Amino acid sequence: MVSLLKVFLPYTMLLAIGVAVYVSNYHPAAEVVMIEDRSDDATEAMPKTSSKNSGVFRDPVCRMEVNPSWGWHAVYKGRDYYFCVQRCRDKFAQDPEKYVADRCIVCECDKAADAGIDRATAPWTDYLGETYYFCSDEHIERFKVDPGGYFMHTMWGTPEWMYYCSIAFVLVVSFGLFEWLGRRWTHSSSPPTSSSKARVDLMQFRPLRWAFTSRPLRFVCQAVFVVAFFLIIAAGLFGEQNAGLNIAPLLTWTVWWGGLVVLIMFAGKAWCFVCPWDAVAGWMEKLRFWKKNDDGMSLNLKWPKAIRNILLATLLFVGLTWVELGFEVTMTPRGTAYLGIAMLLMAIVSAFLFERKSFCRYGCLVGRVSGLYALFSGIEIRSRNKDICQGCRSKECVSGSPTAYGCPTLVYPGGLEANTYCIQCGECLQACPENNLAVNLRPWGSDLVDLRKPRTDEAYLALLMLSITAFHGLTMTPVWGEMTAWVERALDIIPLISFSAGMTAIMLAPILVYGLLVMVSYRLGSRRASVGVKELSYRDYFIRYAYALLPIALFYHLAHNLEHLLIEGPKVFRLASDPFGYGWNSLMAADLSVPPLVSLDVLWILQIMLVLVGHVYSLWAAGRVSVNIFGDRKAALLSQLPMLVGMICFSVFSLWLLKQPMVMRTAM
Repeated sequence: MVSLLKVFLPYTMLLAIGVAVYVSNYHPAAEVVMIEDRSDDATEAMPKTSSKNSGVFRDPVCRMEVNPSWGWHAVYKGRDYYFCVQRCRDKFAQDPEKYVADRCIVCECDKAADAGIDRATAPWTDYLGETYYFCSDEHIERFKVDPGGYFMHTMWGTPEWMYYCSIAFVLVVSFGLFEWLGRRWTHSSSPPTSSSKARVDLMQFRPLRWAFTSRPLRFVCQAVFVVAFFLIIAAGLFGEQNAGLNIAPLLTWTVWWGGLVVLIMFAGKAWCFVCPWDAVAGWMEKLRFWKKNDDGMSLNLKWPKAIRNILLATLLFVGLTWVELGFEVTMTPRGTAYLGIAMLLMAIVSAFLFERKSFCRYGCLVGRVSGLYALFSGIEIRSRNKDICQGCRSKECVSGSPTAYGCPTLVYPGGLEANTYCIQCGECLQACPENNLAVNLRPWGSDLVDLRKPRTDEAYLALLMLSITAFHGLTMTPVWGEMTAWVERALDIIPLISFSAGMTAIMLAPILVYGLLVMVSYRLGSRRASVGVKELSYRDYFIRYAYALLPIALFYHLAHNLEHLLIEGPKVFRLASDPFGYGWNSLMAADLSVPPLVSLDVLWILQIMLVLVGHVYSLWAAGRVSVNIFGDRKAALLSQLPMLVGMICFSVFSLWLLKQPMVMRTAM
């Protein structure tokens, strides 16, 4: 029973998050603050809280879209104003005219305006159905160049008390678990057991078995995503280049890139099942949509031996991060389209040159990042009985059958022990003549503790993922802007150089810190280890412990993306009716805008909960790794101690990032 609870824990957490999101929009009514008019000018304040979209209100202080049901409400000069949190309402109450008076939006962004402007003489322009006034013709022209850039909103980070309570929890859990393991291992005569073997085979349910093995169904699923992909390309290339009006950036960087981590957590490599790049490349090379064709147009060359690892995918991942943040591609529709086209071309060229799906295994940055995260996923494809697989002579899961291809990523499904290179395409499920392959639900993190063949390239990618997820969050905080501005002034360099230098430093710092901690762990553990373990090198320690940090990176990544998905994601409903920004209303929803799906106070709780869960899983994984390395339990504890300190530091930094206000460009 306990094992089954571990299997269904991920889905219980998902349900809990859904309930919390639902409840957050039904706050008890807070007291309405009536603000006295203290201004010398008795003219009526113009509303700045609502947009042309029905049902949407904007916090006049931080400019974040809000839901009135969150309860933070004030009345000034007879008008209603709604706020994201009490902090914004209190700031508004102190000086309401600062937020309701007409001001030049360009000067306001430059923090240079101290007085309002006169509507009778000021130049003006309309933007998204509202009129904006400016102090000069120069500023109105600056606004027209990039109007979306002047609509930034600040998303407040977690309160101080919540931050410090979280740190206390991390410390108590970390050293409490460490002490508990010490007592358990010291007084136990039997070796620690391996991870839970509880599994639920989804192939035993006929509808699911049909879904996993139906080639026409996979084609339909792929076709839907191919249409969405080409919509993004068309909108990015030919649509309005204001990111607030174009669906390409939001659908790519918020909905897809943000939702990808959520998908991996609960459905493993399901993205590979519907990947539009792989679908188009495969259709072109095979000249088939779903029927098997062994006479494709590929040259079937071997992937070059020198890069028969994930180095290429790692470099592409780092390069994408540099381009994405350094050139603000996330707010550039055409740049987003170019990146999508580049990925498609790489997939097509590889399909025509190399055997099977070599690019998916070695070169696809999305596949490799999701492959490492999928080690933690709650789903897997595995053999039911390894003896049956060993006795199978045809090995059709590898070589192929009359109705299915052999494994596209060149792995042997009968001996599969990790999710890293499986793309969940279902070919092996169709090809197996013994019906010996299962699609299992399993406890989170199963692969991390039973990993038989850790790899150097995967270890470095795991550490880079820890660095880059933190870097993404840091670049959205005021701290990052202040750091880069100081470097630019001190060294007299351009912003791109300071950004590149900062990114390099932030990426390398965690790896260097980790390397030092591993050195201490190696020296402490090897002194007390058994003879066989003493033969392990520093490199062995470095590689094996790196996997234990994946949960920290994964859960912070999820916490960060949850913010984008629930706050920014609902804007996709309006943009779907006018994806090119041409003023269409094809779905009769152009005037509809769904407010953020979760209040900030509930979002903070969810984010902190996720970071803490990731920390606990990393502690657990590190404990399992140390036990698997050492024969002596005391040696395992000594070795784990430096890693415990490192994990505390990484988790506290994640909590600190959540505490910082996030500056986000908003689509009006």
